[in-house]
Amino acid sequence: MATTSLGINDLYNAVITDLVPYYDNAVLLPNSALIPNSLNIADGAGDTVQFPLQDAFSVATSSLGEQANVVGAGNNFTTSASSIQANKRGSGTFVTEEALEDGQFDTVRNAVVSQLSRSVAQATDQAGFKTMLNNAEITDWTSVDASTLNGTGSNILMVNQTTIGGGTGTVDLNVVFSPEAMGYMEKRGITAKMEEDVQFDRYIMTGTVRNGFGQLRAGYMKAVGSIAGSLVTTNNATLADFAQSVALLRAANAPADASGFYYAAITPQVEYILSSFINGVNGSTSVGSLSDVGNRALVDAVISEAIGIKWLRTNNLVTGATNTIG
Repeated sequence: MATTSLGINDLYNAVITDLVPYYDNAVLLPNSALIPNSLNIADGAGDTVQFPLQDAFSVATSSLGEQANVVGAGNNFTTSASSIQANKRGSGTFVTEEALEDGQFDTVRNAVVSQLSRSVAQATDQAGFKTMLNNAEITDWTSVDASTLNGTGSNILMVNQTTIGGGTGTVDLNVVFSPEAMGYMEKRGITAKMEEDVQFDRYIMTGTVRNGFGQLRAGYMKAVGSIAGSLVTTNNATLADFAQSVALLRAANAPADASGFYYAAITPQVEYILSSFINGVNGSTSVGSLSDVGNRALVDAVISEAIGIKWLRTNNLVTGATNTIG
């Protein structure tokens, strides 16, 4: 009797049941604590959404006289929009009849769910961090000069451009950001499909999502460079670089989270370099209380709180970008 009649149907049903929680636990950025500006258009037409953006407010005029024009001295609620388009991300795997016949069911199920969910989740986070820096999902950052992150136009500031690596070489781009910096849209949640491949006596299983990111306020994000893949401390990222980013965000009136913190996404190498400084400032490495933790990934990724930052470790940042100051 072919496995199709029993085992593969059970496997498919188990994967469908488990895929969403596995994906939610693996993905970081599509989280209401990190990006509260989120829209789900799964039931609507089209693949693009627009987030309305209100112009920055001006300080109210003081010492208005009786019957003075209050509106004329106030704010103009002119709006613009940030457009975000859905991109498809997918992963697939093969399951042979022999795997189901000889392997333990739970082992096969967990392997399939892990491959489908974690690979798609990683692609989603990589797209989000690329968009943070460039407002587009540039495929190859090794051909992009990080020195273009100079704070002009739609780009964001790299606070330590002239010091990191002595101003040359390749860099990883850590990001400090406000929860109001980015927008996220979802057209299709994580979805599994299966098809029998009789020629090779196996089954094809795929997992896909359609989602997208966009910059809402470029000034609400700052990049902190670190020497690509390096643990050395000379001319590398420092706690002072992240403190400067916080100061710049506060000066720009960038909103913090409900407890007054911004977020910093850093590489494991930077986590190692900064750990002693963070511990010294905070006196503790406890996660702390978050008002809205959308999934376990956020809890697992928060390594400490210090200098107005909740620190997030991730392997999905932009890495290997060129840095020049010439």
